[in-house]
Amino acid sequence: MQPKRMHPMKIIFSFINTLKNSFVFIIYLFVIHFRDVSTFIKLGRIVFLAFLVYRLVSLIIEWWKTTYEIKNGSIHIYSGWFTKTDNRVPLDRIQNVQLSTPFYYRIFNLTVLSLQTSATDKEASVKFEAIKKEEAKRIEQQLDSYWEGNFEHEQIVVEHEDETKEPELLQSSEVMERMENTGDRRTVHFNPTRSDLIRASFLSLSFLGLIPILATIYHEIDDVINLDEQAKGFLALLMNSWLVMGVAIVLFVIIAIAFGMIRTFLKYGKYEIASDEERIYISSGILSEKAFSIRKENVQAIQMTQTPLKKVVGLMEIRLVSAGSDDEDSEEINSLYPFLPTDKANRLIAELLPTFKIQENMNKLPQTALLMRMLRMPWVCITVTVLIFWLKPNLWYVSPILFVLTYMGRIFDYRNTRYVINGEFIQFKTGGLWSALFLTNRRKVIEVEVERSILQKRFGLASISTINRTKPVHLEQLKDIPVDASRQFISWYRDRRNEIKVECE
Repeated sequence: MQPKRMHPMKIIFSFINTLKNSFVFIIYLFVIHFRDVSTFIKLGRIVFLAFLVYRLVSLIIEWWKTTYEIKNGSIHIYSGWFTKTDNRVPLDRIQNVQLSTPFYYRIFNLTVLSLQTSATDKEASVKFEAIKKEEAKRIEQQLDSYWEGNFEHEQIVVEHEDETKEPELLQSSEVMERMENTGDRRTVHFNPTRSDLIRASFLSLSFLGLIPILATIYHEIDDVINLDEQAKGFLALLMNSWLVMGVAIVLFVIIAIAFGMIRTFLKYGKYEIASDEERIYISSGILSEKAFSIRKENVQAIQMTQTPLKKVVGLMEIRLVSAGSDDEDSEEINSLYPFLPTDKANRLIAELLPTFKIQENMNKLPQTALLMRMLRMPWVCITVTVLIFWLKPNLWYVSPILFVLTYMGRIFDYRNTRYVINGEFIQFKTGGLWSALFLTNRRKVIEVEVERSILQKRFGLASISTINRTKPVHLEQLKDIPVDASRQFISWYRDRRNEIKVECE
């Protein structure tokens, strides 16, 4: 593979994004003051146009000087004009593959390809900001063939222990044919129905997204045109007539619901969860498409969460925790549909990750754990109480309500908290009104910790935590389990050495 550049449309898209971010200046200099010939406006226009020229030239140079290639088992990104840089990412560190295709990229058959690793530095992952879809598929195929090559090499090492040859990139026709026919081997596990989409539009409260959008539009326009007087007149009209106010409210509700349903349909209308022998594939989006794929062996853990509203209707969300996936860009796409029925969610986990065994019967916390939680200082309540009596003494009744809610939450959390160690897996369930179930494999845990406070020692309790390799690291903690269970937890993790030793051999 020879060094290549991103698609030239990257220059246009980046420049359009610059114009979008400069929208207020454009309106102010070239629309509102279109006929203004003052020195200040003229100077402002010259400076702004000079900035646009500079920005366009810098984007062209940046595009020309940035190339990439795959060689020697690594992806190399070359950039820089005066100072040359080579961002090298080994293929064996890549954990997830993510495709993001905004609707305007689809016109030119382009996409954004992100290859995520488990490292935490900014240059640890590779992002191809504008490449042809065929090129993205070819890079994925080379990545898969590299993994296939490593797999073949591992088998050879087991059979011929004296072999020291480095693993090579497998390029046999058999492997490439398998890569080309990957789609034929995929099994589709879930596609949302129309009723699923309608239910999701209400449970996601997406119709409320219209409010911040209107507020943003109002704020942007108000920066250049004073809308306060018009807004006061409109409010006065509403307040003077109950009929007008009622019609306005009904219209707003109808528009908000329609907005929420359209937004949900565009987001989840083509949602699909599929898998083959090695990978899990998640895709979504009507106008702007997103796709996420992860090797099953790279799944560090699974999280199953329920909000109070989802508990009432029997739904939950499953998220795959993987190295390189705990960032804002990936948090949404690697979720296995946020509105899955509970029975379907458990069945989906069994189909996608059969090695992850969810246990129904779990251990409860001892009664001393409830006493321990009730004795902990409610620092938030105390702080709020002090502020209320200092600033707003007439709101004194808020303090006892807050204390009651806090201690009720602790009781719910105690009643719902569970844990179990099952072979090489450990499973936590925490939360009261909001609950979360966490399941991970011992080999995926890079660090464990046991803590005991003075009060916990008196009650024979301890807090345990696990750390998985993500970006940033994923910490899961369980408080107030019996001290004997914490010793079992440490013994369980020590057995990891035997598993690692076997893998190394």
